[in-house]
Amino acid sequence: MNTYKKTLKKKPIIIAGPCAAESEEQIEIAIREGKQRKIDFLRVNLWKPRTKPGFDGLGEKGIPLLVKVAKADINPALEVIIPEHAEMVMNAVLPMLRKDGRLLLWIGSRNQNHLIQKEIARIASRDQRVYLLVKNQPWVSEEHWEGIIGHVLSGGIRKVNLINCHRGFMPNGHNPLGLRNVPDFTMAMKIKEKTKVPILFDPSHTGGIVENVLKMAQEAAKYAFDGIMVEVHHNPKVALTDAKQQLTWKQFDKLLKPNLN
Repeated sequence: MNTYKKTLKKKPIIIAGPCAAESEEQIEIAIREGKQRKIDFLRVNLWKPRTKPGFDGLGEKGIPLLVKVAKADINPALEVIIPEHAEMVMNAVLPMLRKDGRLLLWIGSRNQNHLIQKEIARIASRDQRVYLLVKNQPWVSEEHWEGIIGHVLSGGIRKVNLINCHRGFMPNGHNPLGLRNVPDFTMAMKIKEKTKVPILFDPSHTGGIVENVLKMAQEAAKYAFDGIMVEVHHNPKVALTDAKQQLTWKQFDKLLKPNLN
């Protein structure tokens, strides 16, 4: 099995880190581990959409953790749910980035209000150091997925600052592997070709458990994805969100290089 670095013609985009920021200690460990592996962006999610009430992130009080990441010379990445989130994150982080630093904002699968999508894109477009990632919607629809790309581009984000991400679709009947979400690799490649926007794969939200996360990453390596977005926690057993699908950093190494013992 080829690794992502051997499969892709250029260096892939690697986004990794905890599902959600939980504490300063957790993020300090993630900074150290992420820098050792030279990942492109470190996940520092402050707002978490939840199916049921529970820990929904540190919110605004976690912004100092984003600043800590930026000061450590590693690029922060996080989901923003409303335009105000994008505003406050950019205001806090951009002044702290190194000269060639980047900030990645993303619009999650559940966030399908096109007015919000366009406004977040408009705010992100103010600074060329800001990249915007969009995930596909939860239900199967090539037209809708392509439409998301159209909406954010109409908000003003430059295509060179835009990244697409496939995190699978909600299961609808046939799901023999017991995946959390079922990928459609053929559709993902069609969307990449039609929109000319780079696309990443998210094995965490397709797999749902560690074993399937690793399997889905290997399967995706057969296709022309431009990188990967993975949830990684130094101690997944104590994670406050998505504990079953978060890898350890050693498991993350195995995902990128499957032949490691």
